[in-house]
Amino acid sequence: MEKFPKTDSEFEALFELVYKRKIDASQLSELRKQMIFEQMKSKRYGANLRQKGIENSFAKPRIKTRLYLGKTSGGKKIYFHVEFSRYGIKCSSSIDLYEVAKQIDTFEFDQSGGRAKNFEGQLPTRRKGNSNISKITIAWLLAFQHICTFRKVGHVDSIPSKELTRELMYLVMPEVEGRNETSTFYGVTWSTVIEAWELPAAEDFYRYKSYFNSLVKTELKEMEIASAQQIKREEKAS
Repeated sequence: MEKFPKTDSEFEALFELVYKRKIDASQLSELRKQMIFEQMKSKRYGANLRQKGIENSFAKPRIKTRLYLGKTSGGKKIYFHVEFSRYGIKCSSSIDLYEVAKQIDTFEFDQSGGRAKNFEGQLPTRRKGNSNISKITIAWLLAFQHICTFRKVGHVDSIPSKELTRELMYLVMPEVEGRNETSTFYGVTWSTVIEAWELPAAEDFYRYKSYFNSLVKTELKEMEIASAQQIKREEKAS
């Protein structure tokens, strides 16, 4: 849909194809037709992108992502890795996040721009703005890691629910690839993955959310305790 329709009948046929209703093109000015044409191109692009994203998602038995968190006081870069599949989610990190949490006051959170994320084998991308990675981010990731490991909630017969997959993918998955049509990740989003993999809805959604929130609170409390202990050690040393 690159060329503007040559006749009113072509315009009307295209409009009906996109919007499933008729229009009288003779009643529209040329400027109005051009505006509608641009809207139709955008709508068709979005539909094509999503369809291709579903196809690419279906073709993938697993999807691996990486999120950059920041550096330790010793300069070690920390990445959070997630491997998604239809049958389970595996979370890991370049250094145990529990160790990061114990030394949270000396951890240098990534504040270079938007969050740096990438699919395995691709370069990281950043969204404009701030990464907003903080203590709460570490607590969220630890909670997700616990739930994905033990599968007590957020799963249906040990299969990841679409709610769990959606929330974790939203946090760690890079921006949608919408320009390179030859990429195997073209159009892939959390939404296309959930649809293509036919992931089940959580039967225990409220229990899952309650459990998740309690884990986050626990992790934040542990960080506070670790910070207080570090302050006491520094006071004794001085």
